[in-house]
Amino acid sequence: FLDGNGRIARVMMNAELSAKSLSKIIIPTVYREDYMGSLKKLTKQRDGDAYIRMLLKAWEFSSNIYDDNLEAMEQYLIDCDAFLPHKEGKLKIINR
Repeated sequence: FLDGNGRIARVMMNAELSAKSLSKIIIPTVYREDYMGSLKKLTKQRDGDAYIRMLLKAWEFSSNIYDDNLEAMEQYLIDCDAFLPHKEGKLKIINR
């Protein structure tokens, strides 16, 4: 989307992933700077490698967010540092 509307682009991306029964991609707070940095590199330098690596890591993280218990999912997100600001944590991927 040339207008820079990331939310719409992510909704469309996740709709396509869902249509193929694949995990949606969630960008946690702690990973936002990585997300934005890779988008800037893609836009300004036309280098998609960093963007692809970022999406793969975000997908790996997102594919582990599941549980029948809401508190267990929240604890998983806390354990992964998902809610922390970028300067206070780093995205951890804990395979479940």
